[in-house]
Amino acid sequence: MNRLTSVLVVAFLAAPMWSQERGSSDSMQLHDLTEMAHTVIETGTYTGWDEKRLVRAGDLGSIAIVRALPKIDVIEHMQMRSALLLLRISFSCLDLCVQTSDDREPKVALLLLEHLRQHGTPPDLVEIGEVQAFILKQTETAKHAK
Repeated sequence: MNRLTSVLVVAFLAAPMWSQERGSSDSMQLHDLTEMAHTVIETGTYTGWDEKRLVRAGDLGSIAIVRALPKIDVIEHMQMRSALLLLRISFSCLDLCVQTSDDREPKVALLLLEHLRQHGTPPDLVEIGEVQAFILKQTETAKHAK
């Protein structure tokens, strides 16, 4: 009987900690996405696992990209292309994959695109415009699907 009581006490004491961990899953997801975006921006490569996490991110992926971009005035061409690729992936499955309605709205993504536009070269500007058009189209499609 004493052993059962001890097990129950431990289980009840652990429950609030477990719920606190579950509540901070968004911040953990943002941290993981930021690390992944930093790696992709620096190396120019990504895995299927990275893509799977980004497809579910929506605008949270944009926040991760902002945090992962180098804090300098000049963004290299390959870093720009990697950031644009990550944005495109983040908004590729809004209607089915992104669960949070706030992440279906491209608020941070549009600000990020404007920032990239200010630091881009003419070939980058074309790709930035294409990504922006893609994101806006995906957002409209997701609004009509729900």
